[in-house]
Amino acid sequence: MFTKEEQQKLKELMNSNDDFAYFINKAIKECKLLTSQISHEIRNPLTLIKSTAQLIETVHPEAREFKYWTQLTEDINELEALLTEISKFNHSETIIKQNQNFLLLLKSVLSTFQPLAEQNGIDLTLTIADTDIPYYSSYPLDSIKIKQVFNNLIRNAFEATDRGCYISLVCKVVAPSHLIIEVHNNGKMIPADELPTIFKPFVTYKPGGSGLGLAISSNIIAAHNGTIEVTSSKEKTSFIIQLPLF
Repeated sequence: MFTKEEQQKLKELMNSNDDFAYFINKAIKECKLLTSQISHEIRNPLTLIKSTAQLIETVHPEAREFKYWTQLTEDINELEALLTEISKFNHSETIIKQNQNFLLLLKSVLSTFQPLAEQNGIDLTLTIADTDIPYYSSYPLDSIKIKQVFNNLIRNAFEATDRGCYISLVCKVVAPSHLIIEVHNNGKMIPADELPTIFKPFVTYKPGGSGLGLAISSNIIAAHNGTIEVTSSKEKTSFIIQLPLF
């Protein structure tokens, strides 16, 4: 994967040379097509394997008592989930923008997590200054993809926090250039040596993680011409998203 500096250099080269940009974009499209084809070819037999396992369990309920049966079904489900994540990653840079009420979208995401927050004793909040609200009332974005980003960030925050902790979204405006949305939590600190690779695909530090959630989020924000960064200390962890004002 390219570093931020290499990505910037590549973008400059593409902007300065139409032929170079054409072949790079063509290579990217071919890679995505190949990934989709491979994912499809794996998913077909996996679906048959899953159906066969379900049939065996229905016809022979005693199969559940076999000591490796639970592990088998979990492995099938994990592989199915991984293929879904690969598909999301492959299409994460394809967006359809429409003017949306960004603030209502964020509140909708939070309302989904509110029951979980109450159940686990987590203080889940959203803050925005009254003067900044108009900037969020109509903003061009892909609502499905942006919801995916914040669902992922908040889900990760829940995994890092314990009872009595907080998760907060803070919306700001740096007029006239950009919006800032910060997702904070005061849970477990992300070790410093993990921060440089946290947005790279297939790099994960969580048991059972696919290593694609944050990579997908990064791609979606980049497709909106924005940036996402992370800082972490013993006091708090913050994911900071910047999106341009048009």
